[in-house]
Amino acid sequence: MFQHHRLFIFIVCACATGVATADSFNFTILPTSTANQSVTVSYPLAGTFIGSYDATTNPTGTRTLPGYFGGSGNQPIAYTSIVRTIEKNNSIPAGNFAINVLNDTSFEISNLAMDLVNGTPGTLKTESVLTYSSFHTVAPTSIYPSVGAVTIPVATGDVSSATAVQTAPATGSLSRSTNSGPFTLLVVVPVEITSSGTLAGQPFVGTPTPGLLSLAGTLDIQETTATFSASSASTDPIGPLDPLPPLVSQPFDLPTVLPAGNTSHLLISGTFSQGTGESIFDTSLNAAGELAPIFADLNGDRVVDSADLGNLLLAFGSCPNCLEDLNQDTEVDSGDVGLMLLSMDQ
Repeated sequence: MFQHHRLFIFIVCACATGVATADSFNFTILPTSTANQSVTVSYPLAGTFIGSYDATTNPTGTRTLPGYFGGSGNQPIAYTSIVRTIEKNNSIPAGNFAINVLNDTSFEISNLAMDLVNGTPGTLKTESVLTYSSFHTVAPTSIYPSVGAVTIPVATGDVSSATAVQTAPATGSLSRSTNSGPFTLLVVVPVEITSSGTLAGQPFVGTPTPGLLSLAGTLDIQETTATFSASSASTDPIGPLDPLPPLVSQPFDLPTVLPAGNTSHLLISGTFSQGTGESIFDTSLNAAGELAPIFADLNGDRVVDSADLGNLLLAFGSCPNCLEDLNQDTEVDSGDVGLMLLSMDQ
């Protein structure tokens, strides 16, 4: 009996000072937003290429020979190259995030998740920037002068999915010159950008790339709604990345130079070095927010207090899918009372 009185006294004391929590808003990104992403990854490659000619299996294949004229047989030609993949996405992003206004000078942003494609696929291409000494070919007959770096298309594709997902909550600053009107905001949001699609007809899933969104803009709060407008322009390094597997007699077609209009069929071998790159991400975000519900605030007055406890006690018993069932176990019982007490200001 004494224990029941102690529980009753504890409940009454806990309910005496219900306090509204800081304002939290759930935001939806609006179609007036933009997102422009460019990712470039480059791998140095060095080795040799040789014509596809083989006296037994491919006697009509291309033969490679050093210099402009003369020579015999099929000889390897040394080269260096930068193999790079370039991804570009320009879209109207979709997504959500949450903001908790801590006080008049700071806020927390969390759960930012953006669809960077949102129905507008990006482009993808791989190219090789090739450097070699002069050589010539037979079948077809062509001269390849030593002219420095030559950019050769390798493959194309598309980006069907790209997301930017926040990896940790971020605290930003708020300021304003008067006691009313929009806040000016600054915040740096850590994100991870991931893309997938097809390249040369084959599906791929890109390596997640960390980045930082340095957002600057405004936050305007109007009682139960809010508007958010901010932009970010960031450039983040990528790598170093582990070298790709070596190339061993990989078929490689090289357009003829003198004369143009034909194709030499080569076999390329080489070893990759570590890869590096950069991610450029520019975004302008406009979003509309609604005041987030407060857990255990059953009557919607933004305060968890004795009035909410009264509503909960009236619903005691079986109550599937009801608001008072705080732990969603289909029963309103002491477990829900405990959660409500923990939600009050102690």
